[in-house]
Amino acid sequence: MLDWIFNNFSNRIRSLNQPWLTKEKLAQYAEACSYSGSLYPNIVGFIDGTCRPICRPKKQQELYYSGYYKEHLVKYQGLMLPNGLLARVDGPYIGKRHDSAIIHSSKIISEMEEIFVNADGTWFSLYGDSGYANQKFVKVGFKNRAKLSDAQKKFNTDMSALRVSVEYGFGKIIQLFAFLDFKKNQKLLMQDIKKQYIVGGILANCHTCLNGSQVSRYFSCNPPTLEEYLQ
Repeated sequence: MLDWIFNNFSNRIRSLNQPWLTKEKLAQYAEACSYSGSLYPNIVGFIDGTCRPICRPKKQQELYYSGYYKEHLVKYQGLMLPNGLLARVDGPYIGKRHDSAIIHSSKIISEMEEIFVNADGTWFSLYGDSGYANQKFVKVGFKNRAKLSDAQKKFNTDMSALRVSVEYGFGKIIQLFAFLDFKKNQKLLMQDIKKQYIVGGILANCHTCLNGSQVSRYFSCNPPTLEEYLQ
């Protein structure tokens, strides 16, 4: 069943080129984000990474070890829309890979150049944390906290409150499929952890299509129907 779902539906969460993700929908998502407090115009979603602990690998342990978390892990990159769907998940990447390197490696910007640009030359963007560089399609908050004004600090706080929606998306995968959170069962050479996580994301999205989610309710933005999502 795992293989069947991955082989038939992995594209639903590995690409932004989906029938339901139209320019009209992107405009609705931008409006939902703005109504919910986005201080950047035309923000349609939020991008972030998540670290998933794994069993200590027998080979290349140093690549997967995080000195910050003090354990071995892999990273995934996710794009959360205000309708509650993880529109795209990339990974896994080695634990030492930085967010800015992951976004480049994932080639998601190339896809956004095709899908996020309107006929009049305007474009939609994502919002990310300070681990990303501020660019055309990815906006971030003010950096160098020590020198920020009160207004700039408030800007960062308000935008971070919206960006946390990505974490809810990652959290829903683990909530529904707790075995993905059991690191002794996440063995690089013995299990296809990528396939397990991607399928978990697809099924979590299906659950959102049927029941909504904390994110979709927060932004008052309905997800597509299950039939629309899987077409």
